[in-house]
Amino acid sequence: MAFNKAAAPLKGDLLRVRRKFGYYHFGIAVSEDRVIHFTGSGQDFAMREKMKIIETPLKDFVKDGVLEIEQPYNSKFNRDDVVNKAREYKDSNKFMGKYYNLVSNNCEHFARYCYDGKAQSLQVVTAAIIAAAAGFMTSAVFGSIVGTGLGKKSRENKNKIEVIENKE
Repeated sequence: MAFNKAAAPLKGDLLRVRRKFGYYHFGIAVSEDRVIHFTGSGQDFAMREKMKIIETPLKDFVKDGVLEIEQPYNSKFNRDDVVNKAREYKDSNKFMGKYYNLVSNNCEHFARYCYDGKAQSLQVVTAAIIAAAAGFMTSAVFGSIVGTGLGKKSRENKNKIEVIENKE
């Protein structure tokens, strides 16, 4: 599964566009110039119930980004079935009975569900792995610092305190 930059999507294609904050926004092509995606305006982002699954022109989906299309077409569903599944949710503010949620119910969950039947967000999984690795690295680095220089100083200070206490 790979995303490639392409000129025009085909009906049923899984689309993504990198946004300025570094995340990808996902949608399903319903034609060469229309997309269904789970979105809202910038001000709606904090108000999940205002986020909606809508159909928009491709240019509005892409904005100032670069369109990428999963290639080759890798869905177990035919293109019409993918589009029909996306259209079932069109104009709804809920996907699978839930409001938008950045971690558990976002545009990628919606688009991948329509495309291959799995409501998942690989970018959320990747972010969680990176965060866990960063936390592990931070713990490992902190542990090695404490175990070396700082740990030694702490033991020396503890011994000085014990000597002072024993003198009294």
